[in-house]
Amino acid sequence: MVNYSTILLAAVILGPRFADADVQLTIPSSPSLGNVVASNFFGISFELSFMNEYFGNDTNTIPQSMLNYLSEIRSRTGSNNVRIRVGGNSGDVSTYVPSQTSPMLVLTDPNANSNNQPVNYGPMLWEVMEKVSEEVNGVQYLIGLTINSTNTDSVIAGDAARTLGSNLDAMLLGNEPDLYTAHDQRPDVQNYTVDDYIGEYSAALRDISNTTAGNLTSGHNVAGPTICCSWDLATLLQQGYLSNFTNALKYITLQHYPQNNCFGSYQYQLVYYTQHSNLVDLASWQKPGIDIITSDTTANAPRMLMSEFNSASCGGIPGISDTFAVGTLWSIDYALQLASIGYTAAYIHTREQGISYNLVTPPNISEIDTGSWTTDPPFYALIVTAEILSSSNGTTVTDLNVSTDVNATIGGYAIYDATNSSLNRIVLFNYGTDSMDFTLPSGAKATNPQNALVKYLSASSVTEKYNIAWGEQTFLGVTDGKPVSVNASHDWAYSNQNLDCSNGCNITVPGPSLAVVFLDTNSSNDPETSSSESKPVLNRRSMILALGVTFICIYAGL
Repeated sequence: MVNYSTILLAAVILGPRFADADVQLTIPSSPSLGNVVASNFFGISFELSFMNEYFGNDTNTIPQSMLNYLSEIRSRTGSNNVRIRVGGNSGDVSTYVPSQTSPMLVLTDPNANSNNQPVNYGPMLWEVMEKVSEEVNGVQYLIGLTINSTNTDSVIAGDAARTLGSNLDAMLLGNEPDLYTAHDQRPDVQNYTVDDYIGEYSAALRDISNTTAGNLTSGHNVAGPTICCSWDLATLLQQGYLSNFTNALKYITLQHYPQNNCFGSYQYQLVYYTQHSNLVDLASWQKPGIDIITSDTTANAPRMLMSEFNSASCGGIPGISDTFAVGTLWSIDYALQLASIGYTAAYIHTREQGISYNLVTPPNISEIDTGSWTTDPPFYALIVTAEILSSSNGTTVTDLNVSTDVNATIGGYAIYDATNSSLNRIVLFNYGTDSMDFTLPSGAKATNPQNALVKYLSASSVTEKYNIAWGEQTFLGVTDGKPVSVNASHDWAYSNQNLDCSNGCNITVPGPSLAVVFLDTNSSNDPETSSSESKPVLNRRSMILALGVTFICIYAGL
């Protein structure tokens, strides 16, 4: 006689043994840092030289697909505008021509370094940007001004301010001045120093104090120093930058990449990006200077901002930058890490067609409005991060430090409401190939834990470029920037899950993927409800129970 209860009991007892590898989450009752960020924290940095590849040549040729992509972000940022920065290396060496209308910009030096291509551009650029903002219901702009020849800054700033109005967030004066000597941008200066920079910054401020739009130094409209590499931020701040310019500064800006691919070689392979501890170290670059800025919480004090980053400078690394692990998961992980240590916003960089770290791939410029667009891994990072940080009150982000192993390929964050410190979301990363179970304890201060919604960002592998899904939707095969429902045949996409986490719960995160657990009141109102068009996620306990029942049936000959 078969003892069914004994067999079933054995199966259940085996469950905890399989679950020994579960990660027990420890959720702080309140965030570790009071840095409030908005849903539009994650912005896009466009290289000036190639704006026409994404936005056309004038207000009549703005491609609808690009507007669709931006609208996907905007639909997730609530009352906050999409963030766009226009500039980069080319913004510091290009020439503004006030009489130039269409085309919006023209490349001027066919022999220029591919990473620094100057253009002539004019006021049409600002008209196009303002039209884009109107079309997507809100974009705010950081614009780069050169301090190479400050006599034109007043014209550029005046035109931009008059056209963009309140959509002009701030003006970045200069770009990576700590590389001016190395890039031979000050040939008459043997060693360009902080003092040289402060002098040029002062001259640029004087220039934009008298524009056709008025005095643009009042009202905290400028940003800097936008250093990237060799200068120490704390030293620069203490050498007079902060005290001299604090009445004008809106942001203290940095630009930084984990490595470069400027000379055809690089230091880190893909595995570097899958280990959460590495990006924690990366985000702490310039920490003494960051601490100086974040310690001043007065209303008009400048805020920290990462005006440009990506996986590797000089265009990224094919096979690394354009993968799900790096372009998607790492970009989100790094953005949340920056939010957790005091940054107000971060901008991921994108350049001309064919660059491996780009967000999207446009068609040839002659077919920009009729050709097919391709969604690349980093674009998913923008829309997912916007959903993670969505809150009418703003949010604060805390790294949960889910593992002490420096080689761990998992990570996690708690997202709190900025007003009442209630737990809004849990974000769980799994860069590995095996599923991981995370246990959320009971007692978490959340507004709607009994109706928690889990959404998954997943792909067929860590090196995947296109088979990617978020919340049962994908851009796979899409040519116009509008996502579609995931086909049921795609076993790398997972259904949204509904959980009762009021007494704790277990969240399975397949490998590789990210899971977002929505614990606030918005979770039950999420527009993307679970469907049968993607694969459900089974945790270890469900699998063990299923195996136990199957074993009984086989043993009993059923």
